[in-house]
Amino acid sequence: MKVRQLDDDHDWMFGRGYADYLNSSQAITQCIKTKLQALKSDWFMNRNDGIAWFDYLTKNPNTKQLEIDVRTEIYKVEGVVSIDEFDILLDPETRQFQIHITYTDKFNNTNGASFNVTNNR
Repeated sequence: MKVRQLDDDHDWMFGRGYADYLNSSQAITQCIKTKLQALKSDWFMNRNDGIAWFDYLTKNPNTKQLEIDVRTEIYKVEGVVSIDEFDILLDPETRQFQIHITYTDKFNNTNGASFNVTNNR
């Protein structure tokens, strides 16, 4: 797998030739982070891709369904073999949560990814 590297603002990087691309485990990690940031129905060509984050930013979110949705999206990433650890840290007062995962990829590397979700309404 080879993907164009994203900068801190999640824009494609240009101007450094092959150094602007990621491959192997780095590419898989970036694809997972991109999957976690994808909002369901946001892309008109694939309305089913992504996670319905606004459905979970409620007073009492269904964390079991959230875990199922997140795991489903992660397993869609080419090269993910297993999810080894999965934690959701929820603050019900502020309706913010963090997701931490550890996974093994097809290169037999164990990597982690984290994602913060906040309700700014």
